[in-house]
Order: sequence, then C-alpha cells, then structure tokens
Amino acid sequence: MMRKTVPLTLGFLSGSIILAKYFLPGSAFLNVLGTDVVNWRTIVAAFALGLGAVNLLGAHLRKIVRREKGWDASVVLLLSLIGFTVIGIVEGTTSPKYQWGFNYLYQPVYSGISSLLAFMITSASYRSFRFKDWQSGILMLSAIVVMLGQVGIGQVHVKSLPPISAWIMAVPNTAGMRGIAIGGALGAIALSLRVLLGLERGYLGGGQ
Repeated sequence: MMRKTVPLTLGFLSGSIILAKYFLPGSAFLNVLGTDVVNWRTIVAAFALGLGAVNLLGAHLRKIVRREKGWDASVVLLLSLIGFTVIGIVEGTTSPKYQWGFNYLYQPVYSGISSLLAFMITSASYRSFRFKDWQSGILMLSAIVVMLGQVGIGQVHVKSLPPISAWIMAVPNTAGMRGIAIGGALGAIALSLRVLLGLERGYLGGGQ
C-alpha cells in the first residue's frame, strides 16, 4: 500500500507546488519552494540516469557472458560508454581525446543513422501518396506542387508554381502543424492532470 501511496502523494504535492508557483507568482514562499522542487527533480533525474547506466551495464554484461546474439555489439557499446565516461570525468569534455572520439566515432555513426531517414521518408511518401481516395489525391497534388515550386525546373517552366508552393507552406501547412501542436499540448496537459490526481499509475509499475 505504501509503495503506491507515497509516490502518488509526492507527485501530487510537487505538482501542486509547481502549479501554485506559476499561478501565484507574488508569493515569495512558493517561489522558493517551487525552485527547490525543480532542483530536487534535477537531482533525482541525475540519479535515475545513473541507475539506467548501471542497468545497461548489467544487461549487456550478461549478454556478453552468455554469448547471446549480438554480444559483439554489446562489447562495443560498453567500451564506448565506459571510455567516454572515464575520459570525460578525468580530463573533461574539452580534452583532445574526448573531442576525437566525439568527432570521429560518434558523429559519423550519428550521420550514418540519420542518412537512413531519407530512405524511410521516401518509403513513407510512396505509401502515403498512392491515390486511394480524394484525400490522398489532395495530399499527392499539394506535395507535387510544393516540390516543383522549390526546385529549379518548376520555377523556370511554371512561373505560377513558386507563389502557390509558398502559400501551401505558409497557410495550410502551418495551420496543420499548429493544430498538431495544440493537440499535443492538450494531451500533455490531460496526462499531467491524470498523474497529478493519481488517475494515471503506469509509472508505478505493474501496468495499472
């Protein structure tokens, strides 16, 4: 019982303090208390990050010892994790060794993974632009107009495409993005209220 009651109580109190701090900005006591709660959250998050690193080490060490599938990748991961951590703590993140590893190991791998997004976007675009109904037809037509309006061949041969492309990007596209952002914000607010009121208990474990 205490394993659920204490986290729910702490979540409710800390969330209420932060909300009160922003809705009652004139209270010096709430400002100080709210700042302390935010600082505590940072400390707890740092400990959670360390706990996650320890859990990662344990999981991949077991994988290496048991010679499970992909254990060689686990060796590379642990060497990189331990090496970057030790060098960063001992010599600092501005040291030549740390910068070499970041520039010649991390950045190329990150760039290679990011380059795969181009193929994923191409595949998703092909599936989305197939003419199945009038909605997909509008999507395909607008995408063609926008793409041709952004490249030289369209700008040279069809003078009216660039203004239409700019209008699509500025009006319908912006409206859609703002709608998605508003929907995401409302969803975040609703989820936060559910956590604050103790209605959402998934973070307690057990799938409640």
